[in-house]
Amino acid sequence: MNSKTVDTVTSRVVFYGSLLSVLGVIIYGWWQSSGSVIATSTDRVVVIARLFGLLASFCVLLEVLLMSRIPLFERNFSLEETVELHKLNGYLLLFMIVGHIVFMTVGYNVHSTDNLWQQFVTLNTGFEDVFKATIGTIIFFCATFLTLGFVRKHLNYELWYMTHLTVYFAILLTFLHQVSVGGDIVHHTWFKVFWFALFVAVFGLLAYYRFAKMFIHAWTYDFKVSRVEREAADTYSIYITGNDLQNFQFIPGQYASWRFLSGNLWFEAHPFSFSLEPGYNMLRITAKTKGDFSNKLLALKPGTKVLVDGPRGAFTSHLAKTKSVTLIAGGIGVAPFLSKIPGLLAAGKRVTLLYSVRNASSLAFKNELKELEGKGLIVYTFVSDTGQRITAPVLSKTVTLQTTVFICGPDAMTKNMPIELMTLGLPKKNIITERFGF
Repeated sequence: MNSKTVDTVTSRVVFYGSLLSVLGVIIYGWWQSSGSVIATSTDRVVVIARLFGLLASFCVLLEVLLMSRIPLFERNFSLEETVELHKLNGYLLLFMIVGHIVFMTVGYNVHSTDNLWQQFVTLNTGFEDVFKATIGTIIFFCATFLTLGFVRKHLNYELWYMTHLTVYFAILLTFLHQVSVGGDIVHHTWFKVFWFALFVAVFGLLAYYRFAKMFIHAWTYDFKVSRVEREAADTYSIYITGNDLQNFQFIPGQYASWRFLSGNLWFEAHPFSFSLEPGYNMLRITAKTKGDFSNKLLALKPGTKVLVDGPRGAFTSHLAKTKSVTLIAGGIGVAPFLSKIPGLLAAGKRVTLLYSVRNASSLAFKNELKELEGKGLIVYTFVSDTGQRITAPVLSKTVTLQTTVFICGPDAMTKNMPIELMTLGLPKKNIITERFGF
């Protein structure tokens, strides 16, 4: 296990340990206020509802933390892991919210002659900020609904992104509700101070790493478009220059979200991998002519200012713990590998690239790959239209049980290729995938 792998394990322990510590303080604060009430049959439902509410807020803060771009998380969790954790926590959040609403309504209804619906209405009209929290809850449910696969595939990125920005407004509404009528918080000064400090800390991290750092980098490095260069019939690269970009730090295999301050592009930001190794006085990203945003980038003019939100991601070379490394790229999935290959070769790895495209005109970076072949890279290309595919027999010839495999490409490839590899006996821990989606 190399030092970077140890750092990753340590960082994950720190991350999860911190979450458990905060959760422990929250439960202790609730118990100090409500523990004695658990034995009271008429009120125990209400105090359980309060616990659901506190845990819902914990889930909210975790959602914000997952979006905050903190290096501890970004450098040690892949994009796929982040998305899955974000999704799982979102569903857990909704469960806690439902539990809070149901138990609170039932608990207060014990002392009332109203039916449950009437009781729910009374809570929203008779208690300060409860109706605001209800509006926030509706927003949470709508945002979660839009993450469902059958819904998301019909949305463009911009609409999905703008809709999710409303979640910040929902968080504000529910926070006001908690600090004004939350029994466990308002009755204990230390818990209220802790609660405010927790929100300030999490949103402070969000403000710095998600927004302020991006503008600091823009001021420091003055990113701007140098040129747009076609790499294949459906692939092109954007070269970005600035001040001392050789000092802009990123790890090969990482990506960033890029916002081009031009015309109707300035309000959109999309993720693209760095496709040139660090150390040059320029950055390069590579895109495919697919979708409105990518096509608009072809018309970028030299000098266009760029905001760079990153670097991000853990699809990096330190995960290659074996001497033999195989890179499986599908189409534009070759981009992050171009930044990784020189470093892997310099580290003495035996590197093989399996590069699959739909047709011959889509083969990109031919000259660059040929130059890397001269340095030891082994390249196999596969053109789907001619029947050439990366099949199990092909994998068995290029992958051994002591190989680390990186996979980047279309969803079908990143889902199915690991199954093929594990069928051949390759351990799951030796298979690293990167999927780009929203």
